[in-house]
Amino acid sequence: MLESGIMPGLEAQLQRTVKSTAIIVAFIILMVVLDIANPVYKGLLVGTLVSLQNAILLSRRIKKVAAIKDIGKAISYMRRGFYIRLIIIMATLWLSIKIPGISVNATAVGLFVAPVLSISDFFITVIKESVLKQDPLNNKVKPFQREGGENA
Repeated sequence: MLESGIMPGLEAQLQRTVKSTAIIVAFIILMVVLDIANPVYKGLLVGTLVSLQNAILLSRRIKKVAAIKDIGKAISYMRRGFYIRLIIIMATLWLSIKIPGISVNATAVGLFVAPVLSISDFFITVIKESVLKQDPLNNKVKPFQREGGENA
């Protein structure tokens, strides 16, 4: 994840995020099938699918922006992607307000599923890598060393 090249780590994190979000989507689909009349499950499903789509769109933009040499063009390219994703989120919330069988609150919660999973995956990976890089045999606290003698 934290390799020197950003793209392999980004691709691996996206794959883990997609996999964990897909598991949650499968569970939500099961809940929708079991209770088709419940607007909360439908809202969670819609929001989670849109959050997954936004995660994939963001990952593709990050990969493409790495090849852009001009900083101004790269910032402009990422800004356009931000506005596109923001419009998708606003359209999703607007449609969930207009469609009576979908809970807007559940849709809003679902929009956070993929980002929360992605951030959690990042922190878990950082913690794992920091623990693995420690030498388990040399785990002692090093004594405080002073310059200039004992009373310095």
